[in-house]
Parts: sequence; C-alpha cells; structure tokens
Amino acid sequence: SMLRVLLYFFFFFFSFVLVALGRAGAQDNADGAATESTVGFCESENRFSGGLDCTQFVTGTAEEAKEACAQGLTMPSVAGSFTEGARCPLYLDKIRLGGECERQLESGLVVRSVLEFDEDSPFASFSGLENVCTTFIQGQWKPASACGGGGDSDSSPDLPAPSETEPTSEEEKEVGGVPANSPELAAEVETLADGFDFTEGPIWIPSQGADPSLPPSTLLFSDMRRNVIYSWSNATGLGVYTNESMGTNGKAFDLDGQLIGFRSGPRNVARGADPKNATVLAGGYEGKSFNSPNDGAVSPKDGSIFFSDPIWGILARPEEEQELDLHGVFRIDADGNVVTLELNNLAMPNGIAISEEGDTLFVSDTGGLPIHPNPKLASDEPPPTLTAWALEEGSKVNQPPVPIWSREDFSDGMCLNERGLWSTRSGMGPSIYGPKGLVLTNPSTGQEIGHIEIEDPTNVECHTEEEGVLYVTTASKVVKVTLLE
Repeated sequence: SMLRVLLYFFFFFFSFVLVALGRAGAQDNADGAATESTVGFCESENRFSGGLDCTQFVTGTAEEAKEACAQGLTMPSVAGSFTEGARCPLYLDKIRLGGECERQLESGLVVRSVLEFDEDSPFASFSGLENVCTTFIQGQWKPASACGGGGDSDSSPDLPAPSETEPTSEEEKEVGGVPANSPELAAEVETLADGFDFTEGPIWIPSQGADPSLPPSTLLFSDMRRNVIYSWSNATGLGVYTNESMGTNGKAFDLDGQLIGFRSGPRNVARGADPKNATVLAGGYEGKSFNSPNDGAVSPKDGSIFFSDPIWGILARPEEEQELDLHGVFRIDADGNVVTLELNNLAMPNGIAISEEGDTLFVSDTGGLPIHPNPKLASDEPPPTLTAWALEEGSKVNQPPVPIWSREDFSDGMCLNERGLWSTRSGMGPSIYGPKGLVLTNPSTGQEIGHIEIEDPTNVECHTEEEGVLYVTTASKVVKVTLLE
C-alpha cells in the first residue's frame, strides 16, 4: 500500500513541490536574514514532480557541499548541480515560499529545503506542507510568512497568511457525494513500537492455518527505508523477522496460508515465508517489468491475486526505467500462470482490499502526477479516490469497469472485516477529505461511518483474532487500536 504508497525511499522524496531554500543560523521562520552566511545550493531533478529540487547548505564548506550534491541529496544517485555562495531562487518569491524543512545529512552537514505553496498542488494547505516535512523528509518545519510564519526586517513586508477555512455550505462540504467529516469512533490507541523510518504492510499471522514456518500469533510489518521486516507479538515483543525484505510492502495470505509479498525492490509478486527464497509468481506484463508492486489482496473465491502497481519504488532508483506506460491494477491467477490487467485508467493506485464474498474489489488511488506516462493523467487531476469495483464470476473486474461507488479521498492501505472497510487517510491529503487517521466506511455505499485520529497512518490490519483489535502502521511507529464500542 499511498501515498502512497507513500513506501521505502520514495516516501522520503514524496513531494510535488520540493524546491529548496535555506540559510545559515537557526531562526524560527523561513523568511531568513540576508545577512546569514551562504555555502551554496544544489539543484537536481525530481522524478516524482518532474521539476527541480533545490537544497540549501547551512553548514560545511563549499567542497563538502559540492561532493554531497554530486552524490544525490533528494533522490539517491541523482547528481545535482552545485552553485557556490548563492541561495535558492525561491527565496525571493514570498507568495510561493511555503516554508523550510531542516535536516542533518549522515555526513553531518545541515541542509534546508523549502516546500512551495502552490494552490494547484494536492498539498495546497499549510498542514499538508508541514506533513511533507515532518513525515517524509523527516525534518524540522519552519513556516514562511505565506504559511503564517514570522518575517524579517531585511526581507520585504510579511504577507498576511491565507486562511485555511473549512467549507461553509452543505454543498461545499460534500466530496464525491460523501460528507467530508465523520464522527470520531471510541477507541484506545496504544503505541507498540516507535523510532522507525517508514512502516508499511502489517499482517497478522494467525495461531493456526498459516505456513508453519511463520511465527504464529505475530504481527509482521516492513520498514521500507531500512529494508527490514519486523515482528511483534504479545509474547516476545519487537523483533527482526528479516534484514532483507526485498522491498516487500503489502502482504497477504493465499488460500493455503502461504505468505504473498508485493515487492518494490525486484518489482515482482512472490510467494513464501523467506523473501530471499520466495517463489516469484509474476514480474511483469506483456514482456515489460512491473513498475513497483505495492499492495494486494487474494480472492476468497479462487485464490487469484489482485495488486496495485504504482511507481513509488523506482522513483528512488534512477538507473531503473519505467517500462509500462500505465499505473494499473493487475490480477494473477491462483497458479501464477496468467497475468491480466484489470484496471488501466488509474492515476496512482495504492491500497487494495477484497470483500469476504469475493464480489467487490476496493482500490485507493492517490491522484494524478505530472510524470504519469498517460498525458491525460499527467497533472494534479484526477483527484484522489476510494472506489469499489464489481467482480464477476471468475474473480475478474466487470467489463467495462464501472464503479459501484467512488468518492474523493486520499487513502493508503485498507482492510475489510465485519465492521466495514477500514482505510488509512494519510496526513498528505488535503483537509477537505476529512480528519486524518483510520477511517471506517460502509463497503456497500461508500458512506463514511467514522474515524479514529492517528498521526500519519500508512496501512491497517483488521484480521487479528482479537475482537475489536486492529494494527496500524504509520510513518514512524506501529500502534494497536482497540475499539471501545
């Protein structure tokens, strides 16, 4: 599973608007003083946005900065162009300057990047820009005056901060026919483990029925940036399941209890408890490699496997080309012999779930991108959606694919149980879609039932053998949710 599939190194670079600016010193706002010393800045191509990233060096020498720029700052192995003794151009545009995000590189150098305030971007809110910084860049957020931060006497006069008002009319509150807000559900949220880089793909291994080589009554989840799959159980606490996850993101069980991994590393779908020795079921379509298998689910009818294939995983690997001219949802038959393209007109498919009856497929789509290979989708439109699709006999999407229901929503991973469809509304999504966190939806109608506030959720496991218990992965931690009613 968003944003995003969200989603190993690529989440570090998940921003349409990562352009940079910085200055030496440690002010509390991003409109910095022109009198501060300037080492220089580094500009490099951003494969996500199709634009340029500009990173300002705050500490270090020009030679150290130039070397770091050549190694790649915002995208690994994407060398940048270093300009000594100058500042990023966006500093001069106070209307577009959203704020700085300060972080320290492994080398010890301190850099600052700025998020552009762009009203046409999906992140055109101040809270969205802050989430880009704190969640994906993992830096310290310093808002500019355009986003309510302070100004400087050496800069031009501060502009009044635009207001982030909520829609006032009932019509404006409707998003895709679904109210943007829902009641908060009574629940207890407990942190099980913290301090991760980016967690994803939770799956609960039952006490019986799964591959016996898997640890029973245990939660598995991935840290995408560390390439590690962790385990957690009531009996043993936190442990390392494997230090070589092969980029495994989403996980599912086939009808025989074998573990299925959706892997952005080798760009394939594989079966087996050990990622290094798993059997590859499919690695491409019509002679072309998949983009970056992200999340998936298994049909209870016939064991066929559905999965999303966005491009998050290869964004951070510029040496790997995108071979498919689409971001689709694919199906692998139970034997792994036939791969079919089920949905081909999606912008960035992410979370996947299937109803217990096997007659409905749920897909989250985090919306259009400037670098989409389909020109019609290479923009900030279409918007992010959560959609239900009918599955015909044989577990294939009805053709032509017409949604049972669809609503605008910025969702990542999903899970379906007797209470309904649980989705994870990312902090990256605009506030108009409703409160961020774990969201419960009526799977038949698409009506939002309620939510549980959780910071920066990425995916959810709701099949846990404990009544009313769910596990949620987030940007930096894993939490246990216990429903209280």
